[in-house]
Amino acid sequence: MPFTTVYSSDYYKIEVDLKGNLLRSEWLRHVTDDELIAGGTKLYEALRDHKVERAIASGKVLGALGPKAKDWMANEFYELLSQTNLKKLARVLPESVFHKLSLESVISRAEAQGKTRFEVKSFSDNDEALKWLLA
Repeated sequence: MPFTTVYSSDYYKIEVDLKGNLLRSEWLRHVTDDELIAGGTKLYEALRDHKVERAIASGKVLGALGPKAKDWMANEFYELLSQTNLKKLARVLPESVFHKLSLESVISRAEAQGKTRFEVKSFSDNDEALKWLLA
């Protein structure tokens, strides 16, 4: 799949494969709350602008999220993503159970509030995530 980088910083990268209708994002290091919000906003903009329906978001290197980032993700981020063409989001989570639970609680809150209009599934491995997206 030919991916083109549409956003890159020292902490986050977003690539799009228009033919494959797929976006791939990856956090490159642990980030602050403000960096997470900035990166998440870039993800929304890339999905909005490129109109792809499937995305894989790798957060394997993310640590614990602060309260500001958690609130933003639960209350705003998933609602923004629901305004795009996104149909399936595969999240690749960190190995740490604590960090994994932190990210899972955010999506649970967003789903409980009816803010997700797409399928979301979490994985520990990029290959498994990609298989699910392409199925």
